[in-house]
Amino acid sequence: MTAELVSPTVFAWIVTFLTGVVAGAWFVYDIINLIRARRADGSDPLVSDRRFGYMVGLVIGIGGVLGCLRFHDVM
Repeated sequence: MTAELVSPTVFAWIVTFLTGVVAGAWFVYDIINLIRARRADGSDPLVSDRRFGYMVGLVIGIGGVLGCLRFHDVM
């Protein structure tokens, strides 16, 4: 059986959409948590670790969204 279920173009758009949605949701989730963590005591190491983790999540989210945009030559 060699019949394709979807064309390569449709597959690229589906994967791009899924990647963009996950990366965008990840970015929004981490930005909300980072804003909430602002009020916490910064001298607590656990709070600092959480803030660092949220910053890493922001970088991953931005990378995913920018990667999708660059893949389709938007940027």
